[in-house]
Amino acid sequence: MSAYLFLAILLLAAQFAHDRMVGLDGFFHIQQARAPWGGMPWMPLSLFADGWVDHQLLFHVLLAPLTWVFDGIVAAKVGAALCGAFGLWAVYAFLRVEGAPLPLLFALLPVAVSWQFLVRLEMPRVQGLSLGLLLLVSLALVRDRPRAAFALAFAYAWAYHVSALVLPMAALHVVIGLLPLAVERRRLAWRAPAAAVAGLVSGFVIHPHSPRTLRFFWQHVVLKVQNQAALPVGGEWEQGGVSALLAVAGGGVAALIVAAGLAVWRRGQRAELPVSRLTIFALVLAAGATVGALRSTKFLEYSVPLSCLALGLAVRDRRLFRGRVSMKTALPLAALVLIGFLGSSWRAADAIQREEPAPDRLEAAMHWLHAEDPSGPMVYHFSWNDFPELVFWGPENRYVVGLDPHFLYLQDPALWDLYAKIEKGWGTNPSKPIHQRFGARWAVLVLPWPGAVEILDADPGLSLAYSDDHARIYRVNAPPGI
Repeated sequence: MSAYLFLAILLLAAQFAHDRMVGLDGFFHIQQARAPWGGMPWMPLSLFADGWVDHQLLFHVLLAPLTWVFDGIVAAKVGAALCGAFGLWAVYAFLRVEGAPLPLLFALLPVAVSWQFLVRLEMPRVQGLSLGLLLLVSLALVRDRPRAAFALAFAYAWAYHVSALVLPMAALHVVIGLLPLAVERRRLAWRAPAAAVAGLVSGFVIHPHSPRTLRFFWQHVVLKVQNQAALPVGGEWEQGGVSALLAVAGGGVAALIVAAGLAVWRRGQRAELPVSRLTIFALVLAAGATVGALRSTKFLEYSVPLSCLALGLAVRDRRLFRGRVSMKTALPLAALVLIGFLGSSWRAADAIQREEPAPDRLEAAMHWLHAEDPSGPMVYHFSWNDFPELVFWGPENRYVVGLDPHFLYLQDPALWDLYAKIEKGWGTNPSKPIHQRFGARWAVLVLPWPGAVEILDADPGLSLAYSDDHARIYRVNAPPGI
């Protein structure tokens, strides 16, 4: 508990070193956390018209108490810090249970070597919780704890659809258990992997939103991946490749390389010291996460900490520190890691303060709209990415699409195509389809948007009703004859 509190204090300090909220999705998550057992009334044109499926239900339930104590923005920042601390604590707990030296320093190492990893942890999203559950399921596998594996995998299924990683992870553990290592008896370790798979499947089936959870998993994981070339995705998916990976997670890659080097370190024809199956397991997990990060650097939230975990286990196997680590050795290492952590905190805070918009930028506009029309109307917004902020400040309204474009696309491909054309500036009078096809009485333009103001102001079906430095709200007038 003391290690978790220490990590939580560090991440809270980093979180409140700036007044921004990292990423837009956090606005939706904290709004959903205000009523985690409720529905999803905000996107009636999307596939959620058939019923809400919250694939991050556990995350929202855990955030809910924070919304009772703090206002929305503060609750989101505190929740992000506490979940991030849980993810780092899981690295510490894994290494400590497995007898690795200096587990707390290895838990801090991911932040120390990658300030972009810290930025990911500061998002009020499920990353920290997901990392923690992934590592605890892994620990239950390697310690052969089937009951713990079942319970943790069940909880993971309620927390995030990335929990599907439990399936290949369980299979990997079984395969590695059969490796012919001279220092470890070969055995078929199947109980904990089977329990983890059973827990995962049970978590999807025994769910408040079941049976829609299974269909939604197919829609959200499989169909979304298949349509990445056809549909826009968040900016976090757009960066990939070796250069991008080295830029944001070079320290994690270095940790993985050093861990792999220690694992294959030989003197003469025989390894000087044996490497354990556990270290091989951790190395393969880290390598897989790093390959994922090559495709999208968003996966650095897994690749960096898993690489540091593998390094800690490799150091344990090679006994680079014999016996209990002396203070003479520990203090310089701790100083280096803490300097790296503080440097990453400063760089992250500076980048976030410069690049993220003020979290209250749409507050005045949406409060004006509620005062003008409290009936909860359909509101058209010109970018799907604006939805989280709009629903946070205007939860009484209904909106066209948000979170992911495929939620509208899978429900009505033609309607999504029309929305995408309007977003790209199609037509000189977009008010007609906005009124007739989307049923909107109001249209909100979030600024800046070069060229959009001129198009919308020239549309006779739109009349400007509100304007400030961050948004313009138009009244959508019915075309003549309607």
